[in-house]
Amino acid sequence: MDTKHYGAGYLMDTGDFLKQLKIHSYTPFNTIKEGVVVDLGCGTGMDAINLANMLGHNVLVVGLDHDKALIEHAKTSSAEVKNVDFVQGEVYQLSFTDNSISGIRMERVVQHLLEAPKMFAEVHRVLREGQPLVIVETIWNSLTFYSKHVDIEAKICHYLTEEKVNNGWAGNKLTSDLLSQGFKQVQLQTFCMVARSKEEANRYLFLDKILLEMVEKEKLSTAEMEEFQNTLDQADEAGCFLVSMNLVIAEAKK
Repeated sequence: MDTKHYGAGYLMDTGDFLKQLKIHSYTPFNTIKEGVVVDLGCGTGMDAINLANMLGHNVLVVGLDHDKALIEHAKTSSAEVKNVDFVQGEVYQLSFTDNSISGIRMERVVQHLLEAPKMFAEVHRVLREGQPLVIVETIWNSLTFYSKHVDIEAKICHYLTEEKVNNGWAGNKLTSDLLSQGFKQVQLQTFCMVARSKEEANRYLFLDKILLEMVEKEKLSTAEMEEFQNTLDQADEAGCFLVSMNLVIAEAKK
């Protein structure tokens, strides 16, 4: 995104919120008994630590992220885990040799990339033949508020998908992106993220911040924002507030 709204606290919160999705994304690595598994865009390191604990001491899990502060957080959090390592780096130039990695996972990474094909080529280069790649991505245009203001909802989805997020259609395009880079056995599954209160919508989706940002950029009028907020507040008070958005898990093999 053009301006980060997330940090370690947010990533830990959403990690708990999406627990079942995360567990599902770990499953393809169950058969790996040795070698190196990489979690690209590892953030706080939570998923890399979970994978290290799941796979055992014969597998080294390496978490990679471009954010120095998140890497330091991950190192502190993993002090007791011997088979995990965290390095700062970029997904466009991986410091692994060809055909050397036993598995790669990434969550909500592709949506931030301006040169996704370059990253996919690097992943294909370092992954061993027949080994798994797992990608979790957001389907931004699926965001739904279940309000009467469908025109405003459409503006919000358009802003997020086309302007706010660097690569807002990343989740929708995973199948073609993977096949075009030579990956095989591509399979997709979807999960629905649900917020049942205004507080949850702000915690997980930064709803108020996004609406204010849209007004500042003249993508939404103040009157539209206020009317939309009033409708959501009424639903919240009545106990029928609901926001949902789909996420997709793509599994593939080299």
